[in-house]
Amino acid sequence: MAEETAASEAAFSLQSITITEDPKYDYRYEEVLVDDDSSLQEDDEDLSKALQTIQEQTEDAQILAFQSVLTSGKSISEIPQAVDDYFCNFLVRLGMSRTLDCFQTEWYELIERGVLAAEDAGLVPDVYTRNQQLETEILSLKKDLESCKHSVTCVIWFY
Repeated sequence: MAEETAASEAAFSLQSITITEDPKYDYRYEEVLVDDDSSLQEDDEDLSKALQTIQEQTEDAQILAFQSVLTSGKSISEIPQAVDDYFCNFLVRLGMSRTLDCFQTEWYELIERGVLAAEDAGLVPDVYTRNQQLETEILSLKKDLESCKHSVTCVIWFY
């Protein structure tokens, strides 16, 4: 056992090193303040720079507004699901992998031949997607209920 301790201690070493800046990178970094509304220096007060700064600030405000619209949109779970995705998820949930392979092969073969257009399949109505979500929630709640029943049985048995 003493040999194992000595072997494990020998595997690690601690060194103190100092990281210095590489002299070939002779660049001086300066801090940029985020709260600074004006990016113009006091000595740069010409009209073209002022107009450019105003335009940049306007573009930045538009980008921020657009990003907030994108993030406040529907969540991914609220977006309707394509029919083929819905059916594939159904087959995966049931463990029907051979049927899934057969379906995918035939589905993409029909699309490639032009018999079926992907746009023609459409989206699954929200009610079916919602039913699937509720089914998943029910299964989860049943598992939780069984776990609680088991815990109560153990507590009753203990007392």
